[in-house]
Amino acid sequence: MTYNQILKQRRQALQLSIQDIQIQTNLDANFIQAIEENNLEKFKGDLSYIRYFTKQYCEVIGVNYEAISPDVEANLAAYSARITAQPEKKPVQKTSTSSSKKSLNHKQSKKRSKKKYSNNKYVQFVQKLFRSKYGHIYQIIAAGLAIVLVLSIINAGLSWRSNRRLAQEEQQRQTEIKQKEKETAQLANQKDTTDSTSTSNIKLNATDKDNNVYEVSGVVGDANEVTVTITLPSDSTVAIYKDDELVTDNADKTYSGTFKKTIKVSSACLLQVEIGTFTTNKVRLDGKSVSFSKTNWTEGSPAVFYFDILDEDGNSSQDGTSSTESASTSTDSTYYDYSE
Repeated sequence: MTYNQILKQRRQALQLSIQDIQIQTNLDANFIQAIEENNLEKFKGDLSYIRYFTKQYCEVIGVNYEAISPDVEANLAAYSARITAQPEKKPVQKTSTSSSKKSLNHKQSKKRSKKKYSNNKYVQFVQKLFRSKYGHIYQIIAAGLAIVLVLSIINAGLSWRSNRRLAQEEQQRQTEIKQKEKETAQLANQKDTTDSTSTSNIKLNATDKDNNVYEVSGVVGDANEVTVTITLPSDSTVAIYKDDELVTDNADKTYSGTFKKTIKVSSACLLQVEIGTFTTNKVRLDGKSVSFSKTNWTEGSPAVFYFDILDEDGNSSQDGTSSTESASTSTDSTYYDYSE
């Protein structure tokens, strides 16, 4: 198999067109095709161009030029001997004056074009370099520069594509964040609406507002349970006592966000709710808001609510003691407990 057939088969195996090779080597497509078809007449007898273009072609498609170099040189030698042995063609005398003028004009135009090409300083300089003693080194440098240029263009294209993809992903992420924030706000509004429109039948009566004491009716005999909900702007302990018995997990346990506890109530009792760190907390009993009075409260100390749960007949759990007096007593005991 001749070297030109090897080059053509290699290109086709890589699924590259002649135009692809032209882009990567900056060689004229006609010269690339001439190499594959062994049409050396296309180079007008300039053997150095044939060697240079063949080397460039080999580098692009990954063929070892040194391996095919003997075949190339043999082919060039045969071509050189063939064009040397060809007799000079004598011009055919034509009787037609118009045909002679036309042929003469064509030859003169071709001659001027060739002369213009050969007189180009850049072309002359390149030819001089490639035909010099170190011509093969200059060819390698030129090929390297061409490869670097191609790789730079490819890298720039890949960078642009990557940056565009990252920008699209960031835009999509921001859109998702905004959507989640919107959904969170909607859920919060729904929760506030649900809390404010609670259908609970309990009734709250502030019997000692300064000490945050409330009577609660409508629990026993109806739902037999009550839910305490507390919003916590900052981490805080929350403890709930039912008749002095702790009903939460641990009095020292810290909660964050929203605290919620449902307590079973089947008879009259006293619920004591203690919030370790109180700022702008919101307290709800079965969805009903409970206000906190700071009259007898010292900032930095726990906030305490007292809910005297009445039975079905409206009686307190304190055996004849009014709910206000019992809560006041609990207030004192609770204060000394915390001091300890």
